[in-house]
Amino acid sequence: MTAPRSVLAVDGNALGHRAYRSAEAELDGGDDRPLVTGAVVSMLASTWVHGPYDAVLVGFDHPVNRRKLLAPEYKANRPPTPAALTAALQRLRSDLAACGFAVVEQDGAEADDVLAAAVDACVARRWRCDLLSSDRDLTALVSEDVRLLRPRARFSDLAVEDVARVRTTYGVDPERYVELAALRGDASDGLEGARGIGPKTAAKLLAAHGTIAALYEALPELPTRIESSLREARHRVERNLLLMAPVPHLEVDADALATATVDPDRVRAVLEPLGLGAAARRFERAVTAPAPPPIAPHPAVENVDAGPSAGDLGGDPTDHRASPVAHPHIPTQSRPLGPHAGEQEPLF
Repeated sequence: MTAPRSVLAVDGNALGHRAYRSAEAELDGGDDRPLVTGAVVSMLASTWVHGPYDAVLVGFDHPVNRRKLLAPEYKANRPPTPAALTAALQRLRSDLAACGFAVVEQDGAEADDVLAAAVDACVARRWRCDLLSSDRDLTALVSEDVRLLRPRARFSDLAVEDVARVRTTYGVDPERYVELAALRGDASDGLEGARGIGPKTAAKLLAAHGTIAALYEALPELPTRIESSLREARHRVERNLLLMAPVPHLEVDADALATATVDPDRVRAVLEPLGLGAAARRFERAVTAPAPPPIAPHPAVENVDAGPSAGDLGGDPTDHRASPVAHPHIPTQSRPLGPHAGEQEPLF
């Protein structure tokens, strides 16, 4: 069996949340089918236009969140997950595994950590990899062979982020995105950055100095208010870099992906008895249809980073964010900086 040339790595939690909200009315109305599973399979079908894919990997959050143990303020601003959603996500794991997709969960890690490990495995074997997630921090994984497919209001209208689009949209190369986010902060995860420094100012600072380490070495050369802000925020910026980096030393079984197949018959055999025949048929049509012509780039570059911007390096005077609570020491990680779950736009 030939090794796959293209892998679709999916953020199972992000898609599961979106599917749950889309099916909430039917579930509340007494529909006892696993509608979250059907909706996620339909989402995979919609994504296939950007493929085709030889293997599908779906990453999920582990119940124990290593980052919350290290930094209690991490995601402390988010409401508790409803019990019904937790049950739906657990059912989704088993249903997708039964369909033949590679379902991966790692102790202490989140879905985006799994996707980062999948990218490592694909890059090592020179495979193409598309990441399907609403998490913008995965932008840091984009490369010549890795794209981020990010759902917008309509799921079928995916934002396709390649290297060129990342540079145009954010003003930095993908490998610098986490540093931009660390400077700017991430309100959705309860992580404050440097006060007065929004995305545009952060991009300009990184363009001028290359890295956060070099930026801090150049503090005396910066405008006074930028220097003051960065000096005061140093512990927060360094904390953000650690929390936004992938959990190190995770591995995805590349040999299993090399022998994995996408089997619409197996998907149909699993879903039809569950009353999800329509989703199974949609997936089969997507997988077996002739490859479509390339999709033209979206005509407008969206302003995807919320928050104020600055016209110069004088900072963002309207960017006022609350300070986080104190956090414990987090040990240095040896793995290069990468993304972490956060900055997610509203899924629904």
